[in-house]
Amino acid sequence: MYNGRRRLKGYEIKNLLFFMGFILALGILGAFVFQSYKDRDKVPEKPFDPNGILNEFVSPTADSCYFSLGTALSESTRKYHTRQDIQATDDGFVKSLFDIPGVVEVVVDQKLVVLQKSPKAHWEEIRPAAREILLAHLHMHK
Repeated sequence: MYNGRRRLKGYEIKNLLFFMGFILALGILGAFVFQSYKDRDKVPEKPFDPNGILNEFVSPTADSCYFSLGTALSESTRKYHTRQDIQATDDGFVKSLFDIPGVVEVVVDQKLVVLQKSPKAHWEEIRPAAREILLAHLHMHK
């Protein structure tokens, strides 16, 4: 009678291990299925461009927009209060930023561009144009 119980216990342990493995396999399969459904509508991230615009920040209180860049634009800080401050040797980058309606001041630092807008202008109109000009200038000088 003792031998029969021992064989029965071994059978129960084998079944328990088999069902635990089966449940684990089902859990892994379920996690894979749910993960694939979760990522189905996700838009793939844009590749990181270390030479492009790294970050943008709009300060609503100061009417300023800061563009942090991955590449240095100049060796020193240049501040332009008006279009007349632009030197004749400038390549047109700052001129094109002043061409955006509403931009009243431009500061170009090593890896930072700061735009100041007039109080009546809106960032929704300025930022896309400024971003396009910055990216064109950065990729032109790569």
